[in-house]
Amino acid sequence: MSELTAPESIIVRPAPELQLKSWHTRRRFRNALINNLHAALVGLPHEIRVDQGRLLVSTPAVEHAGERIGQVFGVASYSPVDGVVEPRIEALCEAARRRFAGLVGGRTYAVRCKRHGGARLSTRAVERQVGAALNAFGTVNLDRPDVRVEVDLIQDGAWLFTRRCPGPGGVPLGVQDRAVTLMSGGFDSAVAAWYTMRRGVGNDYVFCNLGGVTHEHMVARIAHRLTRDWAYGDRPRLYVVDFLPVVADMRARLPGEVWQVVLKRLMYRAGEGIARRIGAQALVTGEALSQVSSQTLSNLNSIDAVAKLPVLRPLIGFDKSEIMTLARRIGTYELCEGVPEFCALSLSKPLVASRRARIDREEEKLDAALLERAVAEAREIDLVGLTEDELTEPAVLTETIAADAEVIDCQPPRRFRDWHLPGAVNVPPDELARRIDSLPTDRSYLLYCLRGANAPLLAERMRRAGLDALAYRGGVKRLRRAFDRGDPGVSAVRDRER
Repeated sequence: MSELTAPESIIVRPAPELQLKSWHTRRRFRNALINNLHAALVGLPHEIRVDQGRLLVSTPAVEHAGERIGQVFGVASYSPVDGVVEPRIEALCEAARRRFAGLVGGRTYAVRCKRHGGARLSTRAVERQVGAALNAFGTVNLDRPDVRVEVDLIQDGAWLFTRRCPGPGGVPLGVQDRAVTLMSGGFDSAVAAWYTMRRGVGNDYVFCNLGGVTHEHMVARIAHRLTRDWAYGDRPRLYVVDFLPVVADMRARLPGEVWQVVLKRLMYRAGEGIARRIGAQALVTGEALSQVSSQTLSNLNSIDAVAKLPVLRPLIGFDKSEIMTLARRIGTYELCEGVPEFCALSLSKPLVASRRARIDREEEKLDAALLERAVAEAREIDLVGLTEDELTEPAVLTETIAADAEVIDCQPPRRFRDWHLPGAVNVPPDELARRIDSLPTDRSYLLYCLRGANAPLLAERMRRAGLDALAYRGGVKRLRRAFDRGDPGVSAVRDRER
């Protein structure tokens, strides 16, 4: 028996959906998949060729290449090849004994054979005789084997392998037009972006910034992770729109109960403004029906009224637990977990059922020029080109409370009464913002808030005013757990309590 090549190959199976396309479309999709695989394997020596509808990747870095191939959209599965031998029964049996005896030893196994192209051997004969060659080492189980030994017969050889590693499926990224994803930094928008990428849509991201530099940095890291791990063959951008003036105008002119719905409309308008600039064909959001007050049917109806582009909602029927499971799968869970929800815009109870006519009238009261200016001045970030320094966390966040820090609790008063750190002073966000210029400069400050978004924003403003200010990373729940556990970072507070 002689092996024809060293086992430095990977069989890549395109998603079955590609085979259902017309010949012209199938070729276009396949070429896009090959280009994306080349992009995924940059830095690794490799060659890619088409073989009987599958792709064969030749590379000495099989394991490393396999990890990247498993994150290329349009790949149904891939198999590192364990051996390539002459298409003869005797050669196959000898190769199977030599390569798989240890693997099937003491376990159950099955042999499966497929024939491609001009191969002439009988698949039944290969399965029986290769199975018999391994019978001395394991036990046959054709239904649920521990090890599945597979043989692919081709005209001039036979490939042996035992692993079928799943790919993400879908269609190759880039075979559709581009879309703009409204990115908040939460679990939902990142997963929604991933799903649209899985259907071939190139994504750029729009972040309407309500939380300052720290929030922007967190969102940039999430968008960068999606780009690094999944956007092979694409070069997405993140557009940062400063929404602080827009929100300030809305809060000054409108009743609090409509803020959430109107804010969503303004974000849709910002997303469409960027989409028109770059030629994108749709908006993508992470909205799931009934998840929060702005995602009821009547509120979505009021929000959709401003959209001229199609609004894609891949997660509309998902539960939150399903979305978080998907976030773990795609690698954004830990980053999103650290991004706080922006603390409530209003203490008023938000509308869960709105009338479009009323929301139209309320929005007419706003200064439209503020939004137009914010979109025109949006900053563009090349996610591929971000450096490690640019991805480093801003210095405003901490998990340690200094012994001499003045602790400011930025919760609403009723929440402060429910729980607060011993010795903390309750100053709600709006009040603290007004008092920044009058705060003493001869002390340090530690801020925390309900969900962890207002505190970093206020700490940034205090630092710009020359104050020594930090914000506790995360919201009250995280701080309370740390306090109850007696974490070293909050030990100074316990010492004060004594």
